[in-house]
Amino acid sequence: MRVLRIIGLFLACVVGLLVVVAFGARFHDGPVGLFPGGPLEAGALEGSPVTDWSFAQTENTIELQLLSQQRSRTTWILVHDGAAFIPCAIGFPPGKTWHQHAVQDGRAVLRIEGRRYPVTLQRIEDPELAAALAAIVKEKYGRSPPTGEGVWYFRVTSRQT
Repeated sequence: MRVLRIIGLFLACVVGLLVVVAFGARFHDGPVGLFPGGPLEAGALEGSPVTDWSFAQTENTIELQLLSQQRSRTTWILVHDGAAFIPCAIGFPPGKTWHQHAVQDGRAVLRIEGRRYPVTLQRIEDPELAAALAAIVKEKYGRSPPTGEGVWYFRVTSRQT
């Protein structure tokens, strides 16, 4: 009985710590690991439009903030023929809604290696391009995004601030 009490106390402490980190991350400049963070404020704001995103090809994850939201998240980035794309696994994690907000207002900021890029996200619905991007995901990350509900892909286009 005592062992169960110790295990229960340990689990309660771990859950409590995760709750504190998740809550505190909302006030942090950018996401904290897998936890969504506050707005992306630090880092030089890139003023020139990006026409070739090849420099981001080797990045595994980047930070993304929609201007319509006051929180940021970590996400994957794909580069295909110099164009950048953001995949979004629908339904994972549960409760995610940023992809729906991006369809309504795609204005966003990406932070890549400490530099912020004002961009617009536009959902692509071309099945051939989606298949090519799915192949890039498998090659780059070794697996598909974790979802049973499909994946949306967003084209990244530079915008003026």
